Amino acid sequence: MHDREKTYVPVTKRLRYEVLRRDGFTCRYCGAKAPDVPLRVDHVIPVVLGGPDHPSNLVAACQDCNSGKTSTIPNGGYVAAVNCPTVPPSPEVLANEVERLWLDAYTTQYGPGSATLRMLEEVRSSTRDMHACGLTAGQLRRAATTSGLKGEPFIGFGETSDPEWLALTAEAFKIWRSLWFRSTRHTSWPDMQEIMIFECSVEQAINASVDRSLVLQASASAGRVRCCYIEDVSPSIAAQVGDDA
Repeated sequence: MHDREKTYVPVTKRLRYEVLRRDGFTCRYCGAKAPDVPLRVDHVIPVVLGGPDHPSNLVAACQDCNSGKTSTIPNGGYVAAVNCPTVPPSPEVLANEVERLWLDAYTTQYGPGSATLRMLEEVRSSTRDMHACGLTAGQLRRAATTSGLKGEPFIGFGETSDPEWLALTAEAFKIWRSLWFRSTRHTSWPDMQEIMIFECSVEQAINASVDRSLVLQASASAGRVRCCYIEDVSPSIAAQVGDDA
């Protein structure tokens, strides 16, 4: 069964490299790193059991862990099963779980194969960043599903019970970040501190009952000049936020 598994893995060299790079050239089962050990790209759910060749089902694995696998699906196929369930997940294990939840939601909304490697990398990167900023594993798991359904690879806007607030914040963020990136001639994105300031600025406007179209227009203007505060580029919002304060 092992031989059949190994023979039936049509993973391209490009995809193999992207998976190894995504996982930091580290075995996701035992933590061993290259070049100390040879690494393989392993199917979490084996091909013989229907596992796809999609990045969400592929992980870096050292030779010993890879050769020691059987064609069973431990704990539903989650890589996190190699960790003690009573121990908080490591950032990489959490990123893997969030990526899976996000991809499930995204696929439900946009169809199989619609997510790109770049989107998945952003899901993982933003998960690590937001976890470092203090979001709990539970918050990130919930945010993953919400962000996936909205087609947004940035994880961080899902921890709210108000769907209208979430929808407007996510839409404003997309516009702001896209125009920020364009304004730098496609060379750099806003960093985490700038993102969090922008989110707070939008939240203030929403709490002040600023009209949705005005929030989006100000987000676009702020993105063009790489500003984090939408009230700084919109006198109308500044007046309303000031009155509300």
